[in-house]
Amino acid sequence: MRTATRDLSTFVSGLSLEAVPEHVRHEAKRLVLDTLGCLIAGVDCEIGSIAGSMAAWFGEQSQATIAGKQTRGSVLGAIYANARTANALDFDETFPVGAHFGSAGVVAALALAEELGLSGAEMLLATVAGYELAGRVASYVGPVVHIDNGRVVGFPDVWGVAAPVVFAAAAATAKARHYDPSLFQQAIGLAGSNAPLPVGAQWSSAVDLPNCKYCDAGWCAVTGTVAALSAQEGSRGFTELLDGDRGLARMYGVANADSSLLTADLGQRFMLEDITYKPWPSCRFTHYALTALADLLREHRPLAVDSIQEVVVETGPLAASARFTNPEPATFASQQFSYPHMIAMMLLDVPPGPAWFDPKHAGDPAVRALKAKTRFIQHPRASRFAETFVRNQIRTMPGGITIVTSDDVYRAESDYARGDPWSPSCRFGDADILEKFAALVPGENGKELADAVMNLEHEASLSRIAAALGRASTKGRLQCP
Repeated sequence: MRTATRDLSTFVSGLSLEAVPEHVRHEAKRLVLDTLGCLIAGVDCEIGSIAGSMAAWFGEQSQATIAGKQTRGSVLGAIYANARTANALDFDETFPVGAHFGSAGVVAALALAEELGLSGAEMLLATVAGYELAGRVASYVGPVVHIDNGRVVGFPDVWGVAAPVVFAAAAATAKARHYDPSLFQQAIGLAGSNAPLPVGAQWSSAVDLPNCKYCDAGWCAVTGTVAALSAQEGSRGFTELLDGDRGLARMYGVANADSSLLTADLGQRFMLEDITYKPWPSCRFTHYALTALADLLREHRPLAVDSIQEVVVETGPLAASARFTNPEPATFASQQFSYPHMIAMMLLDVPPGPAWFDPKHAGDPAVRALKAKTRFIQHPRASRFAETFVRNQIRTMPGGITIVTSDDVYRAESDYARGDPWSPSCRFGDADILEKFAALVPGENGKELADAVMNLEHEASLSRIAAALGRASTKGRLQCP
């Protein structure tokens, strides 16, 4: 009997690089480069330091590279440390349901490629497979929103973003190890059965956010990889996990999931075509108002910061809770969700990345003054963005910024966020991806790594990427707690 789980397993397990359109292969390389930039930028921050230390608990084998370490670790140790660190600054890609999972697929593909001696082309294919499976699962589960009479009113009572992260790593692992459809299906069943608890309700109500974040991306990636490896060793799972009224989406609180999204247009449309990139290290839901601020500053610079009397943020129901409006974020993760903190960083021209989380900002009079001048209102169209959903994915989320100075009033709004692929004015071109990467990984090491990644399908091995990744560090360049 045909099922969505079986059809998806058959397609992804049988996918060849030649069958992936050139523009999708190119997008996969951009994803790898962006992920490695975020990974290196997070190495010396609070979360990166913890993740690097945790790697040793997964064994001392010399199998795969851990960012910032001269000695290699076990496959699982490298996957844990690199996946969690790549998400540490909240600077990594976002799939338009409000979930990040690209880093899990990338680091799992890299670690397996190192262990197995695979080529760059094989790593690239595993990365595509990870994003394809996870993106389809994420679309099936849908955005983390509660809709009442067509209006988005907030977050649902049960939600989480861990499952697609698990599936990205599981699919990348299964593809790297050349699983047939039957074994691939077992990997999916085991991955979904062991995905972490949907902790979104706790996360969305917290103000002082813990550094475990909305999910530990490292633990999710390890869960996915172990699920795939366990299937190869003989473990068996639920082979129709994604199907029926008791499938995965129902476990995540979705009453009426559209399972057709799991298999619609397989081979004709790839999930990497819907990827979004971040220009700022903050929650993607804040990027709509921040895009408006960037547009405003580009048009009206130089804008004298000391002349600012008020900054009014126009936002919506998903980015208006206390964790977003908090002017005094007390934790590392809280800074990534605090509008007042983000806006102060942008107005003061602090380079996006680890520098946004330098402890010196907490006591800086200029930063504190700008935070105190920030207030919030509801954007008039903010709750209607569900009307623009495409294939159960977010497309618009209207936001705006008004700056009142001693001389004038400036306002800008944006329905799209910088880095969205479906808006010509917001889409990240190659120059944008490379510019972001170069800012995070400057110098010859960064140039070597970028060259290897952008020519990934021609790399006979992962040696150049592994060497550059092992040398990576932000110490002495940018401060990060």
